[in-house]
Amino acid sequence: PCSLGDLEARFHARHSGVMTDKPDFDSTSALMTNLGFTLEEACSTPQAFGSWFIRANANGKAVRVVWDGRDGALAIQQLSLSAQGGAWSDRWIAGSGFRDKPEGFEAALRSFLNG
Repeated sequence: PCSLGDLEARFHARHSGVMTDKPDFDSTSALMTNLGFTLEEACSTPQAFGSWFIRANANGKAVRVVWDGRDGALAIQQLSLSAQGGAWSDRWIAGSGFRDKPEGFEAALRSFLNG
């Protein structure tokens, strides 16, 4: 099950690392906090291939970062404007077979802050 709580306090003291091939939940949370995102919800499920997600807010826009451990895919998602029920759509996705690369993760996150 997921761990929820005061995420900013929990991860604020952590270092902000560079994204690796297998993104780390804690360092991603710290990076998002350091960039100015307001973390709202998080779920880490090690038993599900190490998958996790972090839901945050940037300039009034909902943002979700998802690591799909089974598929080895890291995605930045936004709420879909056309879908009902809080559906998310990929805005940026990296991993084997995807166009984007993990090195571009921080720049993609910053685009939410600037846009």
